[in-house]
Amino acid sequence: MTHDSTRREMLKATAASLALMGIPGALDSAALAEIITKYNYAPKQRNLPMGTARGIYPGRVVWARDPKAAHWSGDRESVTDQWWMDKNTDQARVDAMTSQLLRKITGAAKDDDAWRAIFTYYGKRYKGTNAYRAGEVVAVKVNLNNSKPVVPTNLVNVSPQVTLAVVRQLVNHAHVAPQDILVYDAQRNIYPGLLDKIWNEYKDVRFVQRDAPDPEHQKHPAYGKIYGLEQAHWVEGQSYSADHFDNARFIPQQVKDATYLVNVALVKAHSYPYAAAEGGDEGQTGVTLTGKNHFGSIKGPGELHSIINTNQGGTPHAYSPIVDLSASANLGAKTILYMLDGLYCARRHMSYPLHFPNAPFFNRVEPYENPEWPASILASLDGVALDSVGLDILYSQTKNNVDENGHPRILIRENADDYLMEEALADHPPSGTSYQQGGKPVASLGVFEHWDSEESRQYSRNRDPRHGKGIELIYLPVIS
Repeated sequence: MTHDSTRREMLKATAASLALMGIPGALDSAALAEIITKYNYAPKQRNLPMGTARGIYPGRVVWARDPKAAHWSGDRESVTDQWWMDKNTDQARVDAMTSQLLRKITGAAKDDDAWRAIFTYYGKRYKGTNAYRAGEVVAVKVNLNNSKPVVPTNLVNVSPQVTLAVVRQLVNHAHVAPQDILVYDAQRNIYPGLLDKIWNEYKDVRFVQRDAPDPEHQKHPAYGKIYGLEQAHWVEGQSYSADHFDNARFIPQQVKDATYLVNVALVKAHSYPYAAAEGGDEGQTGVTLTGKNHFGSIKGPGELHSIINTNQGGTPHAYSPIVDLSASANLGAKTILYMLDGLYCARRHMSYPLHFPNAPFFNRVEPYENPEWPASILASLDGVALDSVGLDILYSQTKNNVDENGHPRILIRENADDYLMEEALADHPPSGTSYQQGGKPVASLGVFEHWDSEESRQYSRNRDPRHGKGIELIYLPVIS
């Protein structure tokens, strides 16, 4: 029996058992039988850097973890005890982790100095000016793929607490005026819990979302009306190296007008085949980290789905639109900081928070309703390096992690690291694509590498600080 036929039979049996259990959203057996995606991803080569490392300390990725920062009960059905609420996440600990990250990626002793170093590094690379200037807008791209503006669910988005920590840093240490901060996801609407979290402290921070504001549920708490929340105004601002596309060429005018961008994504896989309890749709690709986060910066991300779908155009070493988004003058090229919110991680594009049972987390996975979570935040000045670490973390949790039905709780879809190779080797990529932005060839966007093992988690610059050319991972656990 072939791999695909075996998988079809397994999925038919899964569908039948789900139907007997009465699980809402279960796919019928015929639909499940057609899912033939391979979840066979595994790193092919370890400690083999590709591309050119970026950053004040090239290739440096910093990972902060504090188990007491995230302590939600895990009650997925509750509407009064949800993971994103303040009672379930310690803001002071999140702020402390964010401060640690900024100091370590820059080598600064103080947060103000860290931001000064970030703007100086970015300015020398792109702008010819070494400091933030008053009035320049900083956009913060958050991943709100599961945001519901009226009744928030327990599906995972970037957390309000991490978002507030970033805004606090921008205002208090980078000295950006609140009205010059723009938080956005142009493909989703912003749930009130996130709006109010920021507005209760900084009433003039702006937000941009997909639809017109909801006058009942998205009123500003200080102004008592719709204020500071805007619908995306679409203008042409994105090009692609392998196709013209239509709606995917448009980005929000508000984002195009920003001078800088902070990319705040999730530690999140994108696909999972046994997803009945989470909506049924298995997804299209391997992971959603900082690279794919910009699918929420364009008007037509659906036009790109077939290209990244491994059942369609996402074949091994194919053209990746993520390279064009990451190199875009209006998006990736204005990014000064990359972050991954790993407080509550996810296994697919629509997912409840996920426990991580393997090192260094050792979360309990049974029962699901327990307060142990990954409780991490990561940051880098090299987006390719950061996504490489994020992928290694996600893959490390696929092993020895089987549920009561005999299914792995997390799986990584085939070709998951192909876009990272394309980014790292953008000037001579495996796909053979001639990547260009603004009429110029795209150079390496950062360094890609897999760590040596899930146990030691060492990259080439950890193993050889003097001669290593790849990633340096600094892990900062809080033990208290």
